[in-house]
Amino acid sequence: GKKLGVQTGTTGDILASDVKDATVERYDKGMDAVQALSQGKIDAVVIDSAVANKFVEEVSGLKVLDEAYADENYAIAVKKGNKELLDGVNKALSELKADGTIDSIIAKYIKAE
Repeated sequence: GKKLGVQTGTTGDILASDVKDATVERYDKGMDAVQALSQGKIDAVVIDSAVANKFVEEVSGLKVLDEAYADENYAIAVKKGNKELLDGVNKALSELKADGTIDSIIAKYIKAE
């Protein structure tokens, strides 16, 4: 009997649609769903954890669940047998992780908006 807010077309939208006895309220932006939560119009928001953590930092009264609602993996597809490209991608990712570039990209682009 709860109302769940989601950003239209996201994985959260798909997952929330499978929750029995819940009403799904769809918003164009995640920020709109969080605003509805802050205003008491809905009971929870299903949104990516990095974005959720930013909202919690910036909007008082919000909390991220202690346990993940769902886990998602991201991937890069490489044609089977293309070891040269696969090795290059893996090397680049390792370097970007090690030098902090990935963390700086997340900090720059994952915003509470």
